Amino acid sequence: MNIIEIIASIFSLLSVIFAVRNNILTWPCAIIGVIFYSIFFHQNHIWGNMFLQIIFFIQSIYGWRKWDITNSNKIEWLEKKDRNILAISSFLLTIFITYILIITGDKSPYFDGITTSLSLIAMILLAKKKIDTWLYWIIVDILFVIFFLNEGNYLSSITYFVFLILAITGLKQWKRNIKTD
Repeated sequence: MNIIEIIASIFSLLSVIFAVRNNILTWPCAIIGVIFYSIFFHQNHIWGNMFLQIIFFIQSIYGWRKWDITNSNKIEWLEKKDRNILAISSFLLTIFITYILIITGDKSPYFDGITTSLSLIAMILLAKKKIDTWLYWIIVDILFVIFFLNEGNYLSSITYFVFLILAITGLKQWKRNIKTD
């Protein structure tokens, strides 16, 4: 465990806590967290997730701007046709990213490919305040808990276990918000 991993975990945790609460502070905390996780993943040669942090950085700026401009707390489910499109997109994106990661010598290309693609989609859904984001995050968090345990990165494993609990809480909370709108 190093200071980079600790800072990444703390700010990423804060970001998810604020997301569960539908609070705009999600985004500045996310930016700090992704900067430090990108360093952590670089140190551990986990290229897909390192690259993912760059995308998360851009998506965090987009989400911050979108939440600030719309100033809306309206949360919605995706339409059924959009869910089908996202399922197919997730599959194709996973294949593409995994292929690139195999070519670049990624340490865990299959794991990295699926978590990268699902995380990209989840982040977009979060920025758009689609409740489906939490379903994607639940899957990703389960995968990360297992991965980090296997790698011996116990702080990150615990962090992602807490993320999993928060994703489940976020799903429940956002469902309640839909019913009260």
